[in-house]
Amino acid sequence: MACDDPVELVPGVWQIRQELSEEVPLYLHLVVDPEGSALVDGGLPSSLGWIERLMAAAGVRDRDLRFLLNTHGHHDHIGAFAELRSRTSAVVVADPAAVRWIEDLEVNLREFALHRPDIIADSPELRAELAPTFGRPCPVDVTITDGGTVRLGGPVVLEALRLPGHVEGELGWLERSSRTLLLGDIVTGTSWSFFHGHLLPTQLRGSLHRLRALTLNEDVRLVCLAHYASRTAAEFLELLTEVERYLDQVTDTVEGALDATPRSLAEVWRHTCAQLGRVEEFRGLAMVQAHLREAVAAGRARCVGPDLYVALRSDGQVRLQR
Repeated sequence: MACDDPVELVPGVWQIRQELSEEVPLYLHLVVDPEGSALVDGGLPSSLGWIERLMAAAGVRDRDLRFLLNTHGHHDHIGAFAELRSRTSAVVVADPAAVRWIEDLEVNLREFALHRPDIIADSPELRAELAPTFGRPCPVDVTITDGGTVRLGGPVVLEALRLPGHVEGELGWLERSSRTLLLGDIVTGTSWSFFHGHLLPTQLRGSLHRLRALTLNEDVRLVCLAHYASRTAAEFLELLTEVERYLDQVTDTVEGALDATPRSLAEVWRHTCAQLGRVEEFRGLAMVQAHLREAVAAGRARCVGPDLYVALRSDGQVRLQR
C-alpha cells in the first residue's frame, strides 16, 4: 500500500493519504490546536504507522492527542482506535448509533458483511479476507449528537453534524475557525469496481442536500473527505451533484428490475451489479435490499413473499411487464 507524505491543507488541518487499493484511497485528518489535537477516524489497523507519521509532521506528541473523533463505524475508520486510545488516553467520540460496531467487532462483521449468509455465505475464506482489516474493539468514551461540539482547549472548536444515509450513525465535523468540513463516507464513491453502498437511500439524499445548503450558507472553504481528495466549496458542490445523479441511477436500476413477475432480492442484486458493471459482493447486496425496502415503503413496490418483489403503478396496482 502506498502513502503520500503528510500535508497541512490549511493552518491546523493536516492530511495523509493511504492507498487501500489501486482504486480506493483513504484520507486521514488531524486537527491541531495549541492546547490539543484531534484525529478524525482511525483508518485500518495497517494505518497506525501512517497516523504516527501524520502526528510527527504536525508536531503532535502522544500526550497532545486529546480526541479520536469518529465519522462512522466501518472497519476502515476505526482500525487504529484501540491502540491509539491505549497509548495516548485520547477520548473516543462517536455517534450513538456507531457505538455497537466500534465496541463489538463480531457484531460489526456480521451486520456489515455477513448479513445475508443465505445469499453470500459466511465462509472461512470471506472471514480470512476481512480479518486483517479489523482491529481490536475499542470503548467509546463520549457519544455526541447533531450540533454538539468538541473543544480542543484553545480556539479550535469542532461541531458534529449528523449525516445518516451511508449508515445510520454517521457524523461530519465542521471546524469553524478555518471553515473546514471533515467528512467520512456520506459522499460515497461512485466509480469503484464494487458498490461503496448505502443503507438509507432517502436519508442519504437528505444528507447530501444538507451538505449543499451548509456549503452555500456557512461559507465552507475546504472540504476534506475520507475517499476523495480535498476540494474547494465549488468543487465539492460539483461532487455532490455527481453523487446525487449516481443515487438516481442506482434507484432507477433497482426498481427497473421489477415488474409483475416476482423477483427475488438475489435476482435484483445480480441485475443491478450487471447493469452498472459492479462486482457482486456484500456492500451492494445490502444497498439493493435497502432500495427495495424503501420502494415498498413508498408504494412503488410490494413484497409478495420472502424476499420476493413486484412493481406497483401509482394507483397501487401491480405494474405489468414492460
